[in-house]
Amino acid sequence: MTKKLAGYRSKLVVRAGDEIDFMVHCEEPLEYEADLIRIINGDADPAGPGLVFEEIDAPFAGRRSGLPQDRRAGSLLVAPLAGRCGSELTLAFAVQPTFLSGREQTLAELTDTDGVSIVRIWIDAGGRLCAAARGASAGDASSGDVFLALEKQIPLDRWSFVTCLLDGAVGSLRLAQQPRPVGPADLCLSMQDEGAVLGKLPADWRPALLTMASGFDPERKPRQPFNGKIEAPRLSLRVMPHAEARALVLAEAPPDGDPSVIGFWDFSRDIDSRAVSNLALKGRPGEVVNLPTRAMRGFRWTGDGRDWRAAPREYGAIHFHETDVYDLQWEKSFSYVVADQLRSGAYAVRLRHGEETEYLTFFVSPSPDKRPGQPPIAFVAPTASYLAYANERAHVMVVRALYGDDAPLLPEVQQLIENPSFGLSMYEAHPDGSGVAYASHLRPLWNLRPDTRPWAFPADTNIIHWLETEGFDYDVITDHDLAAHGASILNNYAVAIAGTHPEYLDDAIYDAYERFLTEGGRLMYLGGNGFYWRVAFSEHWPEAMEVRRAEDGNRGWVAEPGEYRHAFDGAMGGLWRRQARAPNRLVGVGFTAQGFTVSTHYRRTAASNDARCAFVFEGVEDEIIGDFGLRGGGAAGEEIDRFDIALGSPAHGLVMAMSEDHPPDMFLAKEEFLFTLVPNTDPRIHADLVFYETASGGAVFSTGSIAWAGALSHNGFSNNVATITGNVLRRFCDPEPFEAPPAPKQRAPSERASVPGGQRISG
Repeated sequence: MTKKLAGYRSKLVVRAGDEIDFMVHCEEPLEYEADLIRIINGDADPAGPGLVFEEIDAPFAGRRSGLPQDRRAGSLLVAPLAGRCGSELTLAFAVQPTFLSGREQTLAELTDTDGVSIVRIWIDAGGRLCAAARGASAGDASSGDVFLALEKQIPLDRWSFVTCLLDGAVGSLRLAQQPRPVGPADLCLSMQDEGAVLGKLPADWRPALLTMASGFDPERKPRQPFNGKIEAPRLSLRVMPHAEARALVLAEAPPDGDPSVIGFWDFSRDIDSRAVSNLALKGRPGEVVNLPTRAMRGFRWTGDGRDWRAAPREYGAIHFHETDVYDLQWEKSFSYVVADQLRSGAYAVRLRHGEETEYLTFFVSPSPDKRPGQPPIAFVAPTASYLAYANERAHVMVVRALYGDDAPLLPEVQQLIENPSFGLSMYEAHPDGSGVAYASHLRPLWNLRPDTRPWAFPADTNIIHWLETEGFDYDVITDHDLAAHGASILNNYAVAIAGTHPEYLDDAIYDAYERFLTEGGRLMYLGGNGFYWRVAFSEHWPEAMEVRRAEDGNRGWVAEPGEYRHAFDGAMGGLWRRQARAPNRLVGVGFTAQGFTVSTHYRRTAASNDARCAFVFEGVEDEIIGDFGLRGGGAAGEEIDRFDIALGSPAHGLVMAMSEDHPPDMFLAKEEFLFTLVPNTDPRIHADLVFYETASGGAVFSTGSIAWAGALSHNGFSNNVATITGNVLRRFCDPEPFEAPPAPKQRAPSERASVPGGQRISG
């Protein structure tokens, strides 16, 4: 089936009374049916219960007409000017191209007060630097004809100084590129300088707007987007020698006594915002569009500066990509004011056309304030992790490696591949090989929906369906609620349930969980590889999230040295484990291994007979736990976590069961070893079922496995995984405080096993 529908929502998380817009794209003019559903089970695995929805009355429901939307992607910069008249100009900047896309890539375009191009500079399909000016005798600049092209290709992955000189009085255009050497091998890269007499030019012009990394568009949408870094643009209303123009690019402040300089942009300022400072025109800042990457190393980077806040002059570059997307800015198709009677939960606008169904998923959260009849349980939908995996295609590489390039793909994945403008996931790289550091929901997201690959959101609905089936009274809240309200919203509940893969957290989310437990809350962590990556949110880009994959961890890309800190908040990115806040400190277990073919079971340990955890195994006599399930045939698999005192697991924690018999493709996490070992020989490859009490009367229960939730529905929810989970939840809802035992004696370092090369094994 070829998909013809796509769409997105204006808000990911809403509350009663909020208005939410829906943007729908159709590949061709067509009619579709729209309605509203609450998603109870979004896992379509035929071995499980199947899709379970509740249909909700909504005023927008019914038949609607749809049209194609503008699918352009790419980031850019727009910078307003004073509109002063002139017949001469010099435009200069530093540029580092990173990818030749086989088409024109615009570096800069200067337009007048009527939006007409004065001069445009671009890189052609062959990598040559080109320029065109309005009114040239060879034609009109808007036609795309090449008026002036340098002979040699501009160097990729190297900084070059570009100067463009336009003299209206004599009708001449000059263009130069000067590569900046980084080593002896680059000394052979010489300056190129070409000029042309273009005939009569307008006697004067009034520059009003500079657009960079894109051609001018009145709606500020990308045209011929650029892939690479740009730094230090300068604009003067006089013709400068190339050497003077390059000196202006290198300068750190506008020259005194030279009123001709009307553009002196400093990208090392306002890095955490959308603004771009023009030091020559106070009060006329520029703005970046579609979230290019900031806090990037510039041509001044020496390697000494590793924090853009401490060494801002070394981080004066912005990295633009043709695949950057913050907001596709589609036309609104219809809106919905969230009804007061809607309970909290996962919802979707369902679109249907023929055999095709599309879902635009969003979450309805309860009031952040305590209210009468408050449920005792909160399921925390890990919306930060949903954003990180949004439009993930990494699994496609695995499928094609196993079954060839012709392996069938889900229709929604195929649609994404055919529409790269829908944006990439944080597990992928841009076409130039740089990592995708930002994710936004203001674009179609193929996997934030039911009835698709059972990972992240669809997998989490296994827990929601179990809560519904067992009749528990619960709310659904989200990571975004924790980021906004911290522990205050968690403290409305006795129990918080973390989902199958709460992998991404910003500081506020981590702090909220930690404070909740400190103040006596009870936390059930029913997943694996959680509390792993540190991320950041920003008030300037409220629908987006940032990650910098630094230093270590299993990851699809790695940040360049010196670019480990978030642009949003300046914090060091990477693993929480590297911030002295390993997940073991919070939930007793931390990521240890991953493998996706076969899941296995747990075997109870002697600790499962401790009176402290007797409630966990009420009605369970089995020694083997979870030798069944939707995720690979067992409850222990996909990504698994282990107990480790050395990483912060509490010494009094009980490892009640441990997984065994994992297949050879269950590989140790990268941060766990110093060099590679024979697969599946490391004793740290196991998932641990852990319980511990906190000093304030609370407690934590962790399964250490993503596959656990996929086993809940086995045999009509009558199985030992469901029984154990229910036992824990009921006891955690009981207000009777837990009592933590005295800490046991710690093992001496000499008692810990180790492997060659100093790779510690503990726990």
